[in-house]
Amino acid sequence: MGTTRSTSCWHRSWQLLLSLLLLSPRLCDAVTTQQFLQSLDMMRNGCMGKFKVPLETLDRIRDGDFSFEPSQDLLCYMKCVAQLAGILTKKGDFSVNKAMAQMPIILPVELQDPAQKALNHCKDEPKAHKDQCAQVYYISKCIADYDRPNFKFP
Repeated sequence: MGTTRSTSCWHRSWQLLLSLLLLSPRLCDAVTTQQFLQSLDMMRNGCMGKFKVPLETLDRIRDGDFSFEPSQDLLCYMKCVAQLAGILTKKGDFSVNKAMAQMPIILPVELQDPAQKALNHCKDEPKAHKDQCAQVYYISKCIADYDRPNFKFP
């Protein structure tokens, strides 16, 4: 009998918590800056082993420094990150619409507006590149050039 009572109580508590989360979207609005930075590291770690890109190069990209000729491995590393972020089409092309849709989910609130402005500024950049890996690289470069202080990349 005690087990049924505690299970019922647990079930009601779970329902209450779920109701609060559903009725209070502010609790789930966006990630914190710390969570965002951790996700950048997780994406970097998920893609870094697949491509031969020196850590120093990845650190330069993270800082928004695109002042060098990219290797094909770097281009495809960046596509890998975009794939993990959910901003590619099923065919593997960069999608501005998917990137815009992901912003409230993956970016802290303070980066959402600057990111939208930068993406709008650079939205035509992927169209200039048939290579899917290059699409991500060059839109990232454009965004970094447009708003380097707010640029973040794994």
